[in-house]
Amino acid sequence: MTPRAFAVALASLTGAGVVARVLALPRLLPDLDAVNFARSLHGFDLAAQAPHFPGYPVYVAMARLVSAAGAQEVVALALPGLVLGAVAIGALGLVLRPYLGVFGALAASALLALLPLPVLFGATPGSDGVGLALLALAACAVLVGDSSPRAAVLAGVVTGLALGARPSFLPALLGLALVVPRGRRLAALVGSGLGVGAWLLPMVALTGPAELLRIGSGFLRGHTGEWGGTVAVRPELGWRLENFGFDIVAAGLGLPWPGVGGDSAILLAARLLLALGLAGALVALIRAALRGTLSTSERRVTLLALAFGVPYGAWMFLGQNLLKARHALPVVLALALLVAVGVAVLARTSPPRVLLPLAGALTAATAGVMLPVALDQGREPSPAARLVSHVSRTLPPSGTLLFTGEEARLFEHYVPHYRAGRPATGEQLRREVERVAAAGADVYVTSTAPGFEALAAHLEPVSRFACDRRVRSHAHDIVLFHYRPAPPVLPQKVL
Repeated sequence: MTPRAFAVALASLTGAGVVARVLALPRLLPDLDAVNFARSLHGFDLAAQAPHFPGYPVYVAMARLVSAAGAQEVVALALPGLVLGAVAIGALGLVLRPYLGVFGALAASALLALLPLPVLFGATPGSDGVGLALLALAACAVLVGDSSPRAAVLAGVVTGLALGARPSFLPALLGLALVVPRGRRLAALVGSGLGVGAWLLPMVALTGPAELLRIGSGFLRGHTGEWGGTVAVRPELGWRLENFGFDIVAAGLGLPWPGVGGDSAILLAARLLLALGLAGALVALIRAALRGTLSTSERRVTLLALAFGVPYGAWMFLGQNLLKARHALPVVLALALLVAVGVAVLARTSPPRVLLPLAGALTAATAGVMLPVALDQGREPSPAARLVSHVSRTLPPSGTLLFTGEEARLFEHYVPHYRAGRPATGEQLRREVERVAAAGADVYVTSTAPGFEALAAHLEPVSRFACDRRVRSHAHDIVLFHYRPAPPVLPQKVL
């Protein structure tokens, strides 16, 4: 392939990735995290969860710049991830071409551009798209950083900024440090210090050292021991394995998954073709590695992907809420790089007349798997947003009281005249519901309220708000119930 043809192909993939993300851009804020980020557009305040700790200062700064230019809140929050995502797609192809050749470089860009999870969260009003793009750019910078100390400093700066956009990517970013050549490590360390200092010092100045420590320690205690979904909170091995696999395989790559159906024959065929293509590339990589036929550059990219993908995968499994598939983004990126190395191996042994049609078919399959979920996210508000809309259209604010989960923040943002409580425990839910119902309030409870099952005998289903689990793995199915208190027990007459 000529340089001109490569440039055209890479530009086409970048454009396709941008179009996919525009199609996936939601119309409304989808959840609590998005509302917290929307609050930060008007003032950075960790104590008021604007946004919540750890603050994501690099992402918030970008979003506030877009907001200051006059963008509506959803666009202001999503545009940084969309723009940086396009930059990362193009940079990945350009940087990997000397390492993996034309086909390997284009495969990496195609997967980052069109895989479902990067597309969905590249358009979501949150920090995930910016974090993934900066992680990809940091990986590119580490590869380029071999050339000179100045390039190594740049790699460190990008890594430090990535940490400020998505602090939970820390294990992946530390993994990147493992593949920095010895002679470039000091320069990379200086760069990372500059990158971290660019956001940490302003955040400390805005919040105050003591207040930042208080907020941070409280958040970490809650995340690790109460509500964060870590292994300490949800230790069941089977549950963690099932959700870990779903997040990566089904939501991340768009492949078939047990219990998740409803696909047309064409879509199922696309999923199977994509699965065969990804598996074939990984098998080619493994065989070449076992035979010792990987080139030096292919081995370098393989080690890079494993260096950040494996530590982050372990952290994801043990320390993240596996109900939220967005936590799988760095693992999906690592797998995309490994697949690209496998494609490079195949390209060395397969004639172009065979490889070109196969690459086209797999690109079409990836786009075909991604497109339905992108359209779903763009056309239909999240179940939580539809719940808020339904309540505001059908129930009077006076005398109505709701008990729900994270959706309470959406009520606060969009319809603050409705009273929506978020109980911390099932026991608190039961006490509060019984108390306000006895006082004459018309009580509604959602299936996301903790411990709602204990009230099942008194709950009458009113409406259901659902979407494909691949689109929103967390809170993808919300039921609104009307609470019917038990009739009073009348004393029996003694004969």
